[in-house]
Order: sequence, then structure tokens, then C-alpha cells
Amino acid sequence: MINPINNFSLNYSQLLQPQNRIKTEAKQDLTNPITRPKLPQPTTMMALLYNNISFTGHREDLVRSIGHVSCPCCGTKMLTNNDMEKITKDLSKEDTAEHYINTLHPYEEYMHKTEKDVFHKFEQWGKENPKGTLSNFLAENRESSMKACKAKQSETFAKINSIASSISPQAGEKFANLTKVYSNTPINNEEDMKTVRKNILSDIKTSKSIINSEEKFKELKTLADNLPTSKNNTDAFIVRYAGKSSEKIGTRLLKLSVGTIEHVKPQADGGRDRIENYLLECGECNHTRGDVSLKDWVEEHPEMKENTQKYFDEVIEKINNNELDKGLDNYPNAVKGALKEQSKGTLTYDTSALKPKENENTKNSENTEKTDKPEGSKKPQTHKPHKPHHHSHRLNLAA
Repeated sequence: MINPINNFSLNYSQLLQPQNRIKTEAKQDLTNPITRPKLPQPTTMMALLYNNISFTGHREDLVRSIGHVSCPCCGTKMLTNNDMEKITKDLSKEDTAEHYINTLHPYEEYMHKTEKDVFHKFEQWGKENPKGTLSNFLAENRESSMKACKAKQSETFAKINSIASSISPQAGEKFANLTKVYSNTPINNEEDMKTVRKNILSDIKTSKSIINSEEKFKELKTLADNLPTSKNNTDAFIVRYAGKSSEKIGTRLLKLSVGTIEHVKPQADGGRDRIENYLLECGECNHTRGDVSLKDWVEEHPEMKENTQKYFDEVIEKINNNELDKGLDNYPNAVKGALKEQSKGTLTYDTSALKPKENENTKNSENTEKTDKPEGSKKPQTHKPHKPHHHSHRLNLAA
């Protein structure tokens, strides 16, 4: 071993030339045994700690690998990232309506309602225009869809005014003035529609004190939530994506159906990156929920109770059929606690169909025992009286 003291030599010329000395020290910083930082040496304890680090990516990939199960929120079947890559690749081969319909049709069950409605309209159009494109279809229908969105908006405003008037004259007058302003606001694209929707939602929230009725407040909020956007309205979808390439529109029909990782307990509230805190949700539900608490989200989407049970029934079936990674064997039970806690007890489900997995070590030892002995070599066992362990021990010592 090199002794750093014996091998240390001082170059006096460097002391006379400070600039050279600084450059030399910078070069020697990592090689000089005196100046280089000492790194901790591997120990058994460090190895144990390293092996227990939570590798988020791997755990997330395990849950994502479930694939092709119903979203626990909306119930739509979910695609995997691999599915999406294949679809995108297939769509890029040819842009005719005929090719797009044939490529997308097998995945129709994975589309959300709005996207499915757009696809059905495109299918009908494609029968008469097999060599046309998805981009052509949206461009042809943009103007009529814009008119339909404005009509839907006016209809919604009328319903909001009716409910507000039934609450009190003050509420009726306030919302009549607000909706009049929004009705006169120029609407040329989906961004304009989203701005109006956002503003009226904000007005409803700030008017909660004069609404003075939780039921009426929820009715008004639901109406505003349903103002046209590309996620909830076919015509708004056409308005937004008209002018985009066929490939972009085609992938968008399925993009929000890809399974994504949802933290049951949000990371902002201390939620950890662990399998028991992961739920696989479609991209649309995951994005739409935002920072809404799970309890409030379940109240807004009561269908989630039924859909969550459906989700875990399908996951359990895959586990029982050995279709998933063994790291997911207890996943349905593991995430139960977080869902119950974060939903304040409103979100529970039954996992009794999950079959216990046989211990692999026991299974392997049994298989080894069977294979170690040739067939027919077993001797009939005779019953021997039980001897206390300490007697045998003494005999062994005497021998």
C-alpha cells in the first residue's frame, strides 16, 4: 500500500508561481491521496439499507403492468403505454379514413364517451369518404360544431338562471347579470369556452353564502361543470382539434385512456411512493381530479364505489390466474387501508376472491424432496415412539 506521507513531495517552483500552483492542485484534487474526498466503504449494514431503498420507477411500473382493467373512477377500460406506442405506429403508416377506422376500431371499448361519439361520427363519414382523412372530417364539421357549443352554453345559462331565481331575488339578479355578460363574450375556440366555464364556476363558489342551500349549490356547480369542453362534449372536441394532423387527432381519441399512477394519499400531503398508495387510473380521471380530496371526489362521483370494486375484481382475477408479477400478489389488500382512510370510510371493497399464494420455498423444497429420491425407493414408515429431545442429545454425546 502506498504511504501518502512518504510519497508526498513539494515542488518549490509551484510556490513561486501561484497560478500554476492553483491549476496543479485542481488537477491533483481527485488523485492526491491527501486531498481527495474519502468515500464510505461498503459494509453489510450499508448493503442492507441500499437493498431496501424504495425504487419508485420499478414500483410504478409494477402497477402500470396490470393493464386492460377498468378505471376505478369512471369504469373505462385502460390501455398500457405499449398499446399506445403500437397504435401511434400503426396510424402513421397511412392517413386515409379507411385505414384509421380499421386501426382504431379494435380499441373502441377503451375510448371515453366523448371520444367514442367522435369516432362513431367519423366512421359514418368514412363510409362515404374512405380516402378522406380524420383531419378533413373535423375541418368540415368545425363551423356547425361551434354553433352547437354556443347553443349548449345558452341552454345551460338559462338553467342556471332558473335555479338562482328559485333561491332568492338577490341570487337570481346576480346570475342573470353574470350569464348576460358571458353570453355576449365572443366565443371562437375551446379556450374561450373554457374561460367562460372557469369564470362561472368561480362565481358560483364565491356566491355560496347567498345561495344558502347545499343542494342548490351542487346543482349550479354541476351545470357549470358540464359547460362544453373537449373532454365532455363531442362538438367542443371537434372545435378544439380541427386543424390538427390526423395522427394527433387519432392518438388523442385513446391517449386519455392509458392507465396512469394515482397517489391515493397525495404526495403534497405526505403520501409515499409505495405500492399500497398507488391506484391505476385512466389519464382523464387522474388529470381532472387535480388536488380534490378523495372524499370529495367520491361524493362528486358516487359511481366510483361500484367501479373500484370492479377494478379490484379484475385485478384479483389476473393475480389468481398468475398473469401479473408476483410483487402484486397482495396488492388488492395492501391498498385497502389508504383508500379507506383518504375517503373517510366511503370507499371500501371486497377482496375475498383473492386466493392465497403457496409459499415458493415450501413448494421448491417439496419438489426437491420428490426428485431426490428415485421412484420406488421409498420404504414404508413404521411408527416409532416419541423420544424427548434431551435423551437423543445425551446419546449422541456419549457416542
